[in-house]
Amino acid sequence: MKYESDNFIVESNVKINYFDEIVNYLLNNQNEILSFFKLDKLPKKVNIIILSYEPFKEFIISKYGEILEYVSGDSDSKTNTIRILNIEDQIKYTIHKHADVEKIKKTVLHEIVHQCHHIYHTDCRQIEWFSEGLATNLAHQNNIVDLNKCDFEMLKNDFRHYKGNYNYAHTIVNYILNNYPKDEIEKLYSNPDYLREKADNIFEEAKKVII
Repeated sequence: MKYESDNFIVESNVKINYFDEIVNYLLNNQNEILSFFKLDKLPKKVNIIILSYEPFKEFIISKYGEILEYVSGDSDSKTNTIRILNIEDQIKYTIHKHADVEKIKKTVLHEIVHQCHHIYHTDCRQIEWFSEGLATNLAHQNNIVDLNKCDFEMLKNDFRHYKGNYNYAHTIVNYILNNYPKDEIEKLYSNPDYLREKADNIFEEAKKVII
C-alpha cells in the first residue's frame, strides 16, 4: 500500500482498511502545520510508514535502547521518516487499548509536526517537553492538567520516563500558544538556547494561570 504527494510518501507493510483515511486526513491538515512553521512545502519528502509491531519495536530499540509502553510513533529527522504502529498492534502491545482510526490519524499529524520542527533544529536537550507539547497541541491531542502537580525539573531532564509527561507538556505549550505573540513563539521553537533560558519562567507563568 503506497501513496505519494508533493510532501509525503505514505506506505504500510501490512494491509489496513484505513489507509485512505490516513492519506486524506494528512492532505486536509498538512497546510495548517506547514503554515505554523512558515513553510510552503517540506524541503524533502517525508516517508510515513505504518508498521506491524516487530519491525517497529526493532527500530525503536535500536534508536532509544528501549521501547516504552506508550510509544506508538516516531519521527526520525536523519532519514526524514515517520514510523507509526498500526492500530491492531497498538491495542495488543501498548497502553493504547482504545486506539482507533481517529487516534492514529492524529499520531501521524503529531509526527509531521516533529518533522517540520526538525527543519529548524534537532536539539532537544531539556526541551523535549516543548517539542512534544507543540506536537500534541497542533495535532489536537492530550488534555489540560493541573501544573501544580508537575515536577518541572523532572519534565525537563527525564521526559520519556516521567509519568504525565505529555499532558504536562501539552498544558504548558497550550499556555504559550494562547498567550504569546507569534514572533515570540517562533523564537521559542527555532532557538533552543533561548527556550532553555526562558523555560522556568514560562512554567511558573503557566502554573499560575492554568489550574
